[in-house]
Amino acid sequence: MNNSRFTSAIIGMQYVSRWNEYCPRYKDNAASHSFRCASIAILIGIIEENMCNNELDKLDLIGRALLHDLNETVTGSIKHMTKKEVTLVGHIQRLENEVSRDIVSRLSRSLQPHFTQFIVHAEDDSYIGGLVKAIDSFDAMLFCMREHQLDGNPYFRTKYEALRTELAESAYASIRWLLQASEDNEGVRQFLDHILNLDLIERWGGSFNLIPDNDATHSFRVAAMSLFNGLLEKERFGRESIDLYRLVGKAILHDIVEGVSGDVASPIKKSSAIVQEAFKQYEEHVAQQIVSALPDMFHPQLTDFIVHAKDDSYEGQLVDIADKIDALIKSNLEMRNNPHYAEKYYQQLLHIQHHYENPCVVFFLAYILHDLTFDNFVR
Repeated sequence: MNNSRFTSAIIGMQYVSRWNEYCPRYKDNAASHSFRCASIAILIGIIEENMCNNELDKLDLIGRALLHDLNETVTGSIKHMTKKEVTLVGHIQRLENEVSRDIVSRLSRSLQPHFTQFIVHAEDDSYIGGLVKAIDSFDAMLFCMREHQLDGNPYFRTKYEALRTELAESAYASIRWLLQASEDNEGVRQFLDHILNLDLIERWGGSFNLIPDNDATHSFRVAAMSLFNGLLEKERFGRESIDLYRLVGKAILHDIVEGVSGDVASPIKKSSAIVQEAFKQYEEHVAQQIVSALPDMFHPQLTDFIVHAKDDSYEGQLVDIADKIDALIKSNLEMRNNPHYAEKYYQQLLHIQHHYENPCVVFFLAYILHDLTFDNFVR
C-alpha cells in the first residue's frame, strides 16, 4: 500500500484552478471549493434531519462533499460544458472513475471501502450523491454571486442567475430551504460569507512563502487528514469509540472564526499564559456569536464543531493533530527550495514527536512523511 498517494492528492488540490478562463477577481481552486462544499454539507445534513425528517448518513454526505473532486489532481478541472458534451461524456466519466479508483487502491485495505464511497461514488445516482451535486452547484452560485457583486463581471452575473434558478427548482427541499435562508436570514447569510471568504485569510504571514496558503485550503487538508486518521485508528487499530462525523465536522470548521479574527501567528498567541488565555476567550466569543446568529436547529452541533473544535475529547485531539501535521507538511514542501522553513520543519517535527503517541501519528511519521520527503527531495 502507498497511503502517501492520498496525502499527495489532498496537497495537490490547491493547484487545480477553477474559473480561470473567466478572469475572476478572486482566485479559486479545488481545495477551497471542496472545503466550502463540505461546510455547506454540514448545514444540509442538519436541515435534512430537522426540517425534512430525513435521517441520512451525515458522515457519508460530508465525506463525499469533501473528496468528490479529488480525481482532478490528475484530470484537471474540466469545464462543465465539456463534461456534458455527448461525444466526450462517457470517456470523461471513465477516466475520472479510473483515477478515483487508483487513488483508493493505494490505501490500506481496511480503508478502501470507506474511501470508495467518498471518492469513487461521491456523485452517484443515490439520494446523497444527488445532494452532493446540488451542494456543488450551491457553492458555484455563491462564488459567482461574490464575483458579480464585487467586480461586475457579466459572465458571473449570468452564471449566478442561472444557478440560482436551478437551485430554486431543486428536487431537494433542504437545498431550497438553504437558498431561501441565505437571502432572508442574516445569520445564515453571514455564516455562508464566512465560509466563502475564508480563502482570503492568508497563512504564514511574515514568512517568505514559495507555496501560497490560506485558511480554506488549510481547512480542507486538515479535514481530509482527520478523516483519514480517524478511519485508520478505527479500522486498523480498533479504536471503535471515535465519532467520525463529529471529528470531521470539527476539522472542517475549526478555523472559521479566523474569518473575523484573522490568522494570528502562533508565537504571538502563545507568548505568555495570559495572552494565550485572552486569545482563547476572544475566539470562543467570536465563535459563539457566529453560531448564535444561526437558527436554533444548528446550535448544538455547530457549537461543538466551532466553539469547541479542539476540546479535550479524542476527536478534538485528532483535529489538533491534523492541524500540526498540516504545518509539518507545509514546512516539508517549502524547505526544499526555501531554507527559511528548515527550522520551522524541525520545530514542528519535534513538537509532534514529543506530544503525541497516537497510532495515526506513529503511522504518519513512519510511512507517509517518509514517502512525501522522498518525493520532495529525490524525485
